[in-house]
Amino acid sequence: MNDIKIKIYGILLLTRKQFVIGYTLFFVFFVLAIVYFFFFPVENIPVNASAFEKLFGNYTILIFLLFLVWIVIEGIFYWDKFIKAQFELIENQKKEIILINKDLNQHQEEIKAQRDEIEAQRDEVVKHLETISHQKKELTQSIQYAYRIQCALLPPESYIQNCLPNSFILYMPKDVVSGDFYFVEQVHNYTIVAAVDCTGHGVPGAMMSVIGYNLLNQAVKVNKITRPADILNFLDIGVTEILRQAHNESGVKDGMDLSVVSIDNQMRTFEYAGAFNSIYFTHNNELSEIKADKFPIGVNEDGVADNYTNNGIPVSKGDMVYLFSDGFADQFGGPKGKKFKYKQLENSLLSVSNLNVNEQNVKMRQIYFDWKGVQEQVDDILLIGIRV
Repeated sequence: MNDIKIKIYGILLLTRKQFVIGYTLFFVFFVLAIVYFFFFPVENIPVNASAFEKLFGNYTILIFLLFLVWIVIEGIFYWDKFIKAQFELIENQKKEIILINKDLNQHQEEIKAQRDEIEAQRDEVVKHLETISHQKKELTQSIQYAYRIQCALLPPESYIQNCLPNSFILYMPKDVVSGDFYFVEQVHNYTIVAAVDCTGHGVPGAMMSVIGYNLLNQAVKVNKITRPADILNFLDIGVTEILRQAHNESGVKDGMDLSVVSIDNQMRTFEYAGAFNSIYFTHNNELSEIKADKFPIGVNEDGVADNYTNNGIPVSKGDMVYLFSDGFADQFGGPKGKKFKYKQLENSLLSVSNLNVNEQNVKMRQIYFDWKGVQEQVDDILLIGIRV
Protein backbone atom coordinates (compact mmCIF):
# COMPACT_ATOMS: atom_id res chain seq x y z
CA MET A 1 0.00 0.00 0.00
CA ASN A 2 2.90 2.41 0.70
CA ASP A 3 3.86 2.20 -2.98
CA ILE A 4 0.72 4.10 -4.08
CA LYS A 5 1.71 7.38 -5.78
CA ILE A 6 -0.29 10.49 -6.63
CA LYS A 7 0.68 13.82 -8.16
CA ILE A 8 0.82 16.84 -5.84
CA TYR A 9 -0.30 20.00 -7.65
CA GLY A 10 -0.05 17.99 -10.86
CA ILE A 11 3.78 18.06 -10.67
CA LEU A 12 5.31 16.00 -7.86
CA LEU A 13 4.68 12.24 -7.93
CA LEU A 14 4.90 11.15 -4.30
CA THR A 15 4.20 8.02 -2.31
CA ARG A 16 2.10 8.25 0.81
CA LYS A 17 5.17 8.06 3.02
CA GLN A 18 6.88 10.87 1.12
CA PHE A 19 3.71 12.96 1.31
CA VAL A 20 3.36 12.42 5.10
CA ILE A 21 6.98 13.44 5.70
CA GLY A 22 6.67 16.56 3.52
CA TYR A 23 3.28 17.50 4.94
CA THR A 24 4.58 17.10 8.51
CA LEU A 25 7.59 19.31 7.81
CA PHE A 26 5.42 22.08 6.34
CA PHE A 27 2.89 21.78 9.17
CA VAL A 28 5.61 21.97 11.86
CA PHE A 29 7.24 24.89 10.05
CA PHE A 30 4.05 26.98 9.99
CA VAL A 31 3.15 26.10 13.60
CA LEU A 32 6.63 27.15 14.76
CA ALA A 33 6.39 30.32 12.68
CA ILE A 34 3.05 31.26 14.29
CA VAL A 35 4.43 30.58 17.78
CA TYR A 36 7.58 32.58 17.02
CA PHE A 37 5.79 35.62 15.65
CA PHE A 38 3.25 35.41 18.47
CA PHE A 39 5.99 35.91 21.02
CA PHE A 40 8.24 38.05 18.80
CA PRO A 41 5.97 40.22 16.65
CA VAL A 42 7.41 42.42 13.89
CA GLU A 43 7.99 45.99 15.12
CA ASN A 44 9.29 49.22 13.74
CA ILE A 45 8.13 48.79 10.17
CA PRO A 46 9.94 51.44 8.05
CA VAL A 47 7.84 54.27 6.65
CA ASN A 48 9.14 53.62 3.16
CA ALA A 49 8.41 49.81 3.35
CA SER A 50 6.48 48.28 0.51
CA ALA A 51 2.83 47.44 0.82
CA PHE A 52 3.72 43.73 1.02
CA GLU A 53 6.22 44.35 3.82
CA LYS A 54 3.66 46.43 5.68
CA LEU A 55 1.01 43.78 5.17
CA PHE A 56 3.34 41.01 6.32
CA GLY A 57 4.55 43.07 9.28
CA ASN A 58 1.06 43.89 10.48
CA TYR A 59 -0.59 40.55 9.80
CA THR A 60 2.27 38.05 10.16
CA ILE A 61 0.51 35.64 12.46
CA LEU A 62 -2.68 35.82 10.41
CA ILE A 63 -0.78 35.06 7.19
CA PHE A 64 1.00 32.08 8.71
CA LEU A 65 -2.26 30.96 10.23
CA LEU A 66 -3.91 31.10 6.79
CA PHE A 67 -1.03 29.09 5.36
CA LEU A 68 -1.44 26.57 8.19
CA VAL A 69 -5.16 26.25 7.42
CA TRP A 70 -4.30 25.89 3.74
CA ILE A 71 -1.80 23.16 4.57
CA VAL A 72 -4.40 21.33 6.66
CA ILE A 73 -7.00 21.58 3.88
CA GLU A 74 -4.47 20.46 1.27
CA GLY A 75 -3.39 17.62 3.56
CA ILE A 76 -6.97 16.45 3.98
CA PHE A 77 -7.56 16.77 0.22
CA TYR A 78 -4.50 14.79 -0.83
CA TRP A 79 -4.89 12.28 1.97
CA ASP A 80 -8.40 11.66 0.66
CA LYS A 81 -6.89 11.11 -2.79
CA PHE A 82 -4.48 8.58 -1.25
CA ILE A 83 -7.45 6.83 0.42
CA LYS A 84 -9.37 6.76 -2.87
CA ALA A 85 -6.31 5.46 -4.74
CA GLN A 86 -5.85 2.83 -2.07
CA PHE A 87 -9.53 1.91 -2.25
CA GLU A 88 -9.32 1.71 -6.06
CA LEU A 89 -6.26 -0.50 -5.75
CA ILE A 90 -8.09 -2.72 -3.27
CA GLU A 91 -11.08 -2.91 -5.61
CA ASN A 92 -8.83 -3.86 -8.53
CA GLN A 93 -7.11 -6.48 -6.41
CA LYS A 94 -10.49 -7.71 -5.29
CA LYS A 95 -11.58 -8.03 -8.94
CA GLU A 96 -8.35 -9.84 -9.74
CA ILE A 97 -8.90 -12.16 -6.79
CA ILE A 98 -12.47 -12.81 -7.97
CA LEU A 99 -11.17 -13.61 -11.46
CA ILE A 100 -8.44 -15.83 -10.00
CA ASN A 101 -11.01 -17.59 -7.83
CA LYS A 102 -13.22 -18.03 -10.87
CA ASP A 103 -10.31 -19.51 -12.80
CA LEU A 104 -9.42 -21.70 -9.83
CA ASN A 105 -13.01 -22.89 -9.57
CA GLN A 106 -13.04 -23.62 -13.28
CA HIS A 107 -9.73 -25.49 -13.01
CA GLN A 108 -11.10 -27.31 -9.99
CA GLU A 109 -14.15 -28.35 -12.00
CA GLU A 110 -11.88 -29.46 -14.86
CA ILE A 111 -9.69 -31.39 -12.43
CA LYS A 112 -12.77 -32.98 -10.89
CA ALA A 113 -14.03 -33.92 -14.37
CA GLN A 114 -10.60 -35.34 -15.25
CA ARG A 115 -10.53 -37.21 -11.95
CA ASP A 116 -13.95 -38.67 -12.67
CA GLU A 117 -12.77 -39.63 -16.16
CA ILE A 118 -9.61 -41.23 -14.76
CA GLU A 119 -11.62 -43.11 -12.16
CA ALA A 120 -14.01 -44.29 -14.87
CA GLN A 121 -11.06 -45.41 -17.03
CA ARG A 122 -9.49 -47.07 -13.99
CA ASP A 123 -12.71 -48.94 -13.30
CA GLU A 124 -12.84 -49.97 -16.96
CA VAL A 125 -9.22 -51.15 -16.83
CA VAL A 126 -9.88 -53.07 -13.62
CA LYS A 127 -12.91 -54.64 -15.27
CA HIS A 128 -10.85 -55.63 -18.33
CA LEU A 129 -8.07 -56.94 -16.09
CA GLU A 130 -10.55 -59.08 -14.20
CA THR A 131 -11.91 -60.38 -17.51
CA ILE A 132 -8.40 -61.07 -18.81
CA SER A 133 -7.44 -62.70 -15.52
CA HIS A 134 -10.53 -64.91 -15.69
CA GLN A 135 -9.84 -65.79 -19.33
CA LYS A 136 -6.18 -66.46 -18.51
CA LYS A 137 -7.21 -68.70 -15.62
CA GLU A 138 -9.60 -70.64 -17.86
CA LEU A 139 -6.97 -70.86 -20.62
CA THR A 140 -4.29 -71.97 -18.16
CA GLN A 141 -6.63 -74.60 -16.72
CA SER A 142 -7.44 -75.80 -20.25
CA ILE A 143 -3.75 -76.01 -21.17
CA GLN A 144 -2.97 -77.80 -17.91
CA TYR A 145 -5.74 -80.27 -18.65
CA ALA A 146 -4.38 -80.69 -22.19
CA TYR A 147 -0.97 -81.32 -20.62
CA ARG A 148 -2.42 -84.08 -18.44
CA ILE A 149 -4.04 -85.64 -21.51
CA GLN A 150 -0.77 -85.42 -23.46
CA CYS A 151 1.19 -86.93 -20.57
CA ALA A 152 -1.38 -89.75 -20.39
CA LEU A 153 -0.75 -90.50 -24.08
CA LEU A 154 3.00 -90.79 -23.59
CA PRO A 155 4.25 -94.20 -22.43
CA PRO A 156 4.99 -94.31 -18.69
CA GLU A 157 8.57 -94.55 -17.44
CA SER A 158 8.07 -98.10 -16.17
CA TYR A 159 6.88 -99.28 -19.59
CA ILE A 160 9.81 -97.56 -21.34
CA GLN A 161 12.29 -99.22 -18.97
CA ASN A 162 10.66 -102.59 -19.63
CA CYS A 163 10.93 -102.11 -23.40
CA LEU A 164 14.27 -100.26 -23.42
CA PRO A 165 16.06 -101.05 -20.15
CA ASN A 166 19.27 -99.31 -21.20
CA SER A 167 18.03 -95.96 -22.56
CA PHE A 168 17.26 -92.34 -21.68
CA ILE A 169 14.83 -89.70 -22.91
CA LEU A 170 15.62 -86.00 -22.60
CA TYR A 171 12.27 -84.28 -23.08
CA MET A 172 11.74 -80.53 -22.40
CA PRO A 173 8.66 -78.85 -23.93
CA LYS A 174 9.03 -75.15 -24.72
CA ASP A 175 5.54 -74.47 -23.38
CA VAL A 176 3.29 -76.46 -21.07
CA VAL A 177 2.18 -78.72 -23.94
CA SER A 178 4.48 -79.81 -26.72
CA GLY A 179 4.63 -80.47 -30.44
CA ASP A 180 7.41 -83.01 -29.85
CA PHE A 181 6.59 -86.42 -28.46
CA TYR A 182 8.14 -89.85 -28.18
CA PHE A 183 6.62 -93.22 -28.92
CA VAL A 184 7.71 -96.57 -27.48
CA GLU A 185 5.73 -99.76 -28.12
CA GLN A 186 6.36 -103.50 -28.20
CA VAL A 187 4.60 -105.73 -30.73
CA HIS A 188 5.50 -109.39 -31.16
CA ASN A 189 9.31 -109.51 -30.90
CA TYR A 190 9.85 -105.91 -31.97
CA THR A 191 10.28 -102.67 -30.05
CA ILE A 192 9.26 -99.59 -32.02
CA VAL A 193 10.77 -96.25 -30.98
CA ALA A 194 9.95 -92.89 -32.58
CA ALA A 195 11.00 -89.30 -32.00
CA VAL A 196 8.36 -87.04 -33.52
CA ASP A 197 8.47 -83.28 -34.19
CA CYS A 198 5.07 -81.88 -35.19
CA THR A 199 4.58 -78.55 -36.90
CA GLY A 200 4.79 -75.73 -34.33
CA HIS A 201 4.85 -76.02 -30.57
CA GLY A 202 2.47 -75.23 -27.73
CA VAL A 203 -1.24 -75.87 -28.34
CA PRO A 204 -1.11 -76.19 -32.18
CA GLY A 205 1.83 -78.58 -31.93
CA ALA A 206 0.07 -80.54 -29.18
CA MET A 207 -3.02 -80.99 -31.37
CA MET A 208 -0.84 -82.36 -34.15
CA SER A 209 0.92 -84.61 -31.63
CA VAL A 210 -2.44 -86.23 -30.72
CA ILE A 211 -3.03 -86.99 -34.41
CA GLY A 212 0.50 -88.35 -34.78
CA TYR A 213 0.32 -90.50 -31.66
CA ASN A 214 -3.05 -91.91 -32.68
CA LEU A 215 -1.74 -92.84 -36.14
CA LEU A 216 1.41 -94.44 -34.69
CA ASN A 217 -0.80 -96.43 -32.33
CA GLN A 218 -2.94 -97.64 -35.22
CA ALA A 219 0.08 -98.52 -37.33
CA VAL A 220 1.94 -100.45 -34.62
CA LYS A 221 -0.61 -101.76 -32.10
CA VAL A 222 -3.61 -102.26 -34.40
CA ASN A 223 -2.06 -103.04 -37.79
CA LYS A 224 1.09 -104.65 -36.31
CA ILE A 225 3.40 -102.79 -38.71
CA THR A 226 7.02 -103.11 -37.59
CA ARG A 227 8.99 -102.03 -40.68
CA PRO A 228 9.94 -98.31 -40.17
CA ALA A 229 9.42 -97.30 -43.81
CA ASP A 230 5.93 -98.85 -43.81
CA ILE A 231 5.10 -97.02 -40.56
CA LEU A 232 6.05 -93.71 -42.17
CA ASN A 233 3.99 -94.56 -45.24
CA PHE A 234 0.97 -95.27 -43.00
CA LEU A 235 1.44 -91.95 -41.18
CA ASP A 236 1.85 -90.07 -44.46
CA ILE A 237 -1.48 -91.37 -45.76
CA GLY A 238 -3.21 -90.86 -42.40
CA VAL A 239 -2.19 -87.21 -41.88
CA THR A 240 -3.11 -86.33 -45.46
CA GLU A 241 -6.57 -87.87 -45.01
CA ILE A 242 -7.30 -86.53 -41.51
CA LEU A 243 -6.30 -82.96 -42.39
CA ARG A 244 -7.89 -83.20 -45.86
CA GLN A 245 -4.68 -82.09 -47.55
CA ALA A 246 -5.22 -83.88 -50.87
CA HIS A 247 -5.84 -81.31 -53.62
CA ASN A 248 -5.48 -78.65 -50.90
CA GLU A 249 -9.07 -79.19 -49.71
CA SER A 250 -8.53 -77.70 -46.25
CA GLY A 251 -5.61 -75.35 -46.91
CA VAL A 252 -3.83 -76.87 -43.87
CA LYS A 253 -0.21 -77.68 -44.63
CA ASP A 254 0.83 -78.93 -41.20
CA GLY A 255 2.60 -82.22 -40.76
CA MET A 256 5.42 -83.80 -38.80
CA ASP A 257 9.06 -84.84 -39.04
CA LEU A 258 10.15 -87.99 -37.29
CA SER A 259 12.60 -90.82 -37.04
CA VAL A 260 11.46 -94.40 -36.39
CA VAL A 261 13.66 -97.26 -35.19
CA SER A 262 12.49 -100.87 -35.11
CA ILE A 263 14.46 -103.23 -32.85
CA ASP A 264 14.26 -106.98 -33.46
CA ASN A 265 14.62 -108.26 -29.90
CA GLN A 266 15.52 -111.81 -31.02
CA MET A 267 18.04 -110.99 -33.75
CA ARG A 268 19.20 -107.77 -32.01
CA THR A 269 19.05 -105.90 -35.32
CA PHE A 270 18.08 -102.25 -35.77
CA GLU A 271 16.20 -100.72 -38.70
CA TYR A 272 15.49 -97.04 -39.30
CA ALA A 273 13.43 -94.76 -41.54
CA GLY A 274 13.08 -91.01 -41.24
CA ALA A 275 11.12 -88.07 -42.58
CA PHE A 276 13.52 -85.11 -42.34
CA ASN A 277 14.82 -86.42 -38.97
CA SER A 278 18.14 -88.25 -39.26
CA ILE A 279 19.64 -90.48 -36.56
CA TYR A 280 23.14 -90.83 -35.14
CA PHE A 281 24.84 -93.98 -33.95
CA THR A 282 28.24 -94.69 -32.43
CA HIS A 283 30.53 -97.57 -33.29
CA ASN A 284 34.18 -97.98 -32.25
CA ASN A 285 34.15 -94.51 -30.68
CA GLU A 286 33.03 -92.88 -33.92
CA LEU A 287 29.71 -91.19 -34.53
CA SER A 288 27.89 -91.67 -37.85
CA GLU A 289 24.66 -90.34 -39.33
CA ILE A 290 21.97 -92.01 -41.39
CA LYS A 291 20.16 -89.27 -43.25
CA ALA A 292 16.41 -89.09 -43.47
CA ASP A 293 14.28 -88.82 -46.59
CA LYS A 294 13.33 -85.29 -47.52
CA PHE A 295 9.61 -86.07 -47.56
CA PRO A 296 7.42 -84.66 -44.77
CA ILE A 297 4.63 -86.66 -43.19
CA GLY A 298 1.42 -85.37 -44.74
CA VAL A 299 0.97 -82.46 -47.19
CA ASN A 300 0.43 -84.77 -50.20
CA GLU A 301 -1.62 -82.47 -52.39
CA ASP A 302 -1.66 -85.04 -55.20
CA GLY A 303 -3.09 -87.62 -52.80
CA VAL A 304 -0.20 -90.02 -53.44
CA ALA A 305 1.80 -91.21 -50.42
CA ASP A 306 5.59 -90.92 -50.42
CA ASN A 307 7.87 -93.96 -50.38
CA TYR A 308 10.39 -93.90 -47.54
CA THR A 309 13.75 -95.65 -47.39
CA ASN A 310 14.22 -98.49 -44.90
CA ASN A 311 17.77 -98.55 -43.50
CA GLY A 312 19.64 -101.13 -41.46
CA ILE A 313 21.75 -99.68 -38.66
CA PRO A 314 25.21 -101.28 -38.46
CA VAL A 315 25.62 -101.40 -34.71
CA SER A 316 27.09 -103.89 -32.25
CA LYS A 317 26.60 -104.49 -28.56
CA GLY A 318 27.58 -101.43 -26.51
CA ASP A 319 27.01 -98.94 -29.33
CA MET A 320 24.59 -96.02 -28.93
CA VAL A 321 21.69 -95.00 -31.17
CA TYR A 322 20.31 -91.43 -30.89
CA LEU A 323 16.95 -90.13 -32.10
CA PHE A 324 16.16 -86.42 -31.78
CA SER A 325 14.12 -83.43 -32.93
CA ASP A 326 15.66 -80.18 -34.18
CA GLY A 327 15.10 -78.27 -30.91
CA PHE A 328 18.56 -78.94 -29.44
CA ALA A 329 20.48 -77.93 -32.59
CA ASP A 330 18.34 -74.82 -33.17
CA GLN A 331 18.77 -73.40 -29.67
CA PHE A 332 20.40 -69.97 -29.55
CA GLY A 333 23.05 -69.33 -26.93
CA GLY A 334 26.78 -69.41 -26.29
CA PRO A 335 29.01 -66.33 -26.07
CA LYS A 336 27.76 -64.94 -29.42
CA GLY A 337 24.07 -65.91 -29.17
CA LYS A 338 24.25 -68.29 -32.15
CA LYS A 339 22.60 -71.65 -32.84
CA PHE A 340 24.00 -74.80 -31.26
CA LYS A 341 23.88 -76.57 -34.66
CA TYR A 342 24.13 -80.25 -35.56
CA LYS A 343 27.93 -80.46 -35.73
CA GLN A 344 28.22 -79.41 -32.09
CA LEU A 345 25.38 -81.84 -31.22
CA GLU A 346 27.35 -84.68 -32.87
CA ASN A 347 30.50 -83.78 -30.91
CA SER A 348 28.54 -83.54 -27.65
CA LEU A 349 26.88 -86.93 -28.15
CA LEU A 350 30.19 -88.57 -29.03
CA SER A 351 31.82 -87.05 -25.93
CA VAL A 352 29.19 -88.62 -23.61
CA SER A 353 28.53 -91.86 -25.52
CA ASN A 354 30.75 -93.98 -23.25
CA LEU A 355 28.93 -92.87 -20.09
CA ASN A 356 25.99 -94.86 -18.74
CA VAL A 357 22.63 -93.68 -20.08
CA ASN A 358 21.59 -91.85 -16.90
CA GLU A 359 24.83 -89.89 -16.87
CA GLN A 360 24.39 -89.11 -20.56
CA ASN A 361 20.96 -87.67 -19.82
CA VAL A 362 22.31 -85.45 -17.04
CA LYS A 363 25.33 -84.38 -19.10
CA MET A 364 23.36 -83.50 -22.23
CA ARG A 365 20.86 -81.52 -20.14
CA GLN A 366 23.76 -79.61 -18.57
CA ILE A 367 25.31 -78.96 -22.01
CA TYR A 368 21.99 -77.58 -23.22
CA PHE A 369 21.47 -75.20 -20.29
CA ASP A 370 25.10 -74.06 -20.33
CA TRP A 371 24.69 -73.17 -24.00
CA LYS A 372 21.24 -71.55 -23.64
CA GLY A 373 22.25 -69.36 -20.70
CA VAL A 374 19.79 -66.48 -20.37
CA GLN A 375 18.37 -66.97 -23.86
CA GLU A 376 14.75 -68.04 -24.30
CA GLN A 377 14.08 -71.66 -25.24
CA VAL A 378 13.14 -71.52 -28.92
CA ASP A 379 11.59 -74.97 -29.47
CA ASP A 380 10.65 -78.23 -27.82
CA ILE A 381 13.62 -80.45 -26.94
CA LEU A 382 13.58 -84.22 -27.54
CA LEU A 383 16.59 -86.55 -27.46
CA ILE A 384 16.40 -90.34 -27.10
CA GLY A 385 19.48 -92.46 -26.47
CA ILE A 386 19.47 -96.27 -26.71
CA ARG A 387 22.35 -98.53 -25.70
CA VAL A 388 22.56 -101.57 -28.02
